[in-house]
Amino acid sequence: MTTAALLPLWLALGAAAAMPLPASPVAAPPEAASARPISRVKTQQPEVALTFDACATKKGWYGFDRDVFEILKREQVPATVFVSGLWVETHPEAMADLTGDPLIEFGDHSYDHPHMTKLAPAQVGEEIDETEAALSRYGRHSVAFRPPFGDWNSHVIELVREHQLPTVTWDVVSGDPSAHATTAGIVKAVLTQARPGSIIIFHINGRGWKTHEALPEVLAGLRQRGFKLVSLSELLRGDGPAPVPPPAMSLDPMMTQAAAP
Repeated sequence: MTTAALLPLWLALGAAAAMPLPASPVAAPPEAASARPISRVKTQQPEVALTFDACATKKGWYGFDRDVFEILKREQVPATVFVSGLWVETHPEAMADLTGDPLIEFGDHSYDHPHMTKLAPAQVGEEIDETEAALSRYGRHSVAFRPPFGDWNSHVIELVREHQLPTVTWDVVSGDPSAHATTAGIVKAVLTQARPGSIIIFHINGRGWKTHEALPEVLAGLRQRGFKLVSLSELLRGDGPAPVPPPAMSLDPMMTQAAAP
């Protein structure tokens, strides 16, 4: 091949060599443990926290299971009630009773129970702020935020943290919102799942079909097993949050059509 014939090939190779190489993809940093919710607290103490969701949505505001509240009062059990702002605004009598009990503290469960991961950042902030404003009218504030449907991602958790709240889910599911729940089934579910640092989820908004029937036996069983019942805020002052895997699916009753309003 003549020099003249090779010239175009040399020019092409030179141009290719001069082109910048494509940038190597940068691996995303692993999600920090702090960008995950707290489902259980690491502690050496045999302590568990009872939490009760009081949900309300744009479709309805539900009710109040006063029997559950009376059991908690009678048994002198600390409890954390995760309220939606809409529920607070539509249940003044229940809120007066709850805020009058020094063993009851509150958590933020959004304003009207949306999927938080589907909201814009400003909307996430509004959901939290409106609920805090509703609670403030009773002289209370939240100790934690619980995302509706157990639906969270790292962005939601960071936005919640900006509101000075930890994001808390659960590790023990009572199953009380199911219309098919039985008293014995709830008792067995809680007593077999509970371990030191557990956060147990019930409902107090009238969606727990058998909650008030199962609760006395649950309390007795936990105490017989040596567990101390503490508030969520006290439990969170333990040794630190335990790692939690992303939920495969929500265990919140609003997640399924059968339980939805």
